[in-house]
Amino acid sequence: MMQDAASLAEEIVQGKGYVLLPELFTSREISEARLHILKQATEQPAGRFLKTGERSRLYRLLDEAAIFEQMVQHPRVIEVVEAILGSDMTLGGFSAHILYPGATNMGAHVDYPYFTMTPPYPATPVMEVQAIWMMEDFTETNGAPLFAADTQKLCQFPDKKKFAELAKKVTGKAGSVVLSHGLCWHDTSINHSDQPRVSVLGNYNPKFIRPLENPAQQMSPTFLEQASPKLKQLLGYEFHAAIFKDVQMLQYHNSVAAE
Repeated sequence: MMQDAASLAEEIVQGKGYVLLPELFTSREISEARLHILKQATEQPAGRFLKTGERSRLYRLLDEAAIFEQMVQHPRVIEVVEAILGSDMTLGGFSAHILYPGATNMGAHVDYPYFTMTPPYPATPVMEVQAIWMMEDFTETNGAPLFAADTQKLCQFPDKKKFAELAKKVTGKAGSVVLSHGLCWHDTSINHSDQPRVSVLGNYNPKFIRPLENPAQQMSPTFLEQASPKLKQLLGYEFHAAIFKDVQMLQYHNSVAAE
């Protein structure tokens, strides 16, 4: 039986700190998106690709394929996240994360904006919910994420020893998504497989938090104008539209003054 959004939100905030929503996309849809990410990563596009050791990040995905637009505004995800952050939340970041064979742990951490703050972190309001999309089956051996249940309630940076005692791998089928509280301690596990393990990460914040990546700045005006109302809201389109109008008005007044 499918849990309602309020129950899932309660589990994220007051329960173990994370939930798994299984198979929101088909394996075919996810497989095509995964291949697209790996192809782009192979080309290492300037300004969009960052590689550190056996892991890499690929940015600016939203206008690459329709499935990425669908991910950030998937109704099931949106209803849960809005139950926590409110209906006027924004998308603070959206990128692919690739763990190549042999990739080791990233290190237990909390998410932005908490890691920029001095602990103890404020318990309320919740400042971030993360979505981890599984771009293939996440297994015990290919680097599935590790989560330490209930640690969002501690409002502290992870303690390595305690994390090692509590952390459990979250596995699932391709097309599933993990939604987690930004304060819930988590990490990647080691990729013991012979294939890259790919995820797509979405970060949702209240509107008063400065976006980590500010995805709207990466989009063309045409893409933004054609985006759905929900995607425009997530990207802070009204703010960028207001800035654009101010620039146009300034250019107009400058041209009149020059005549």
